[in-house]
Amino acid sequence: MSVITMKPAVKSAVESALVALLAAGCCLWFLISAANLEDPPAARMAFLGIGLGCSIVAHWTFMGVVLKRSGRGLFPWMLAIVLMGPVGTAALLALLASEDNQQTAA
Repeated sequence: MSVITMKPAVKSAVESALVALLAAGCCLWFLISAANLEDPPAARMAFLGIGLGCSIVAHWTFMGVVLKRSGRGLFPWMLAIVLMGPVGTAALLALLASEDNQQTAA
């Protein structure tokens, strides 16, 4: 079993991006749960929608920091992350992890 090692600056940005994605998932979960009520409270729906939007923007911002710190092209990867959602993020993180594993093995 191999341990994934990253540069500390990249690792902290990745962790922040994943925390923001987790917050977005929680807001989405509670938003869907509240929407299923017979009479959903408008204030709760509004705050959860704002929280969802802010956490997605925070995720995109932190992923931009990851791209900048890892030296990758910002525009094509951000386009993939925004258009493909978590799949684009997973692809970038898998690429970064495999690249770091190759550098450690060499």
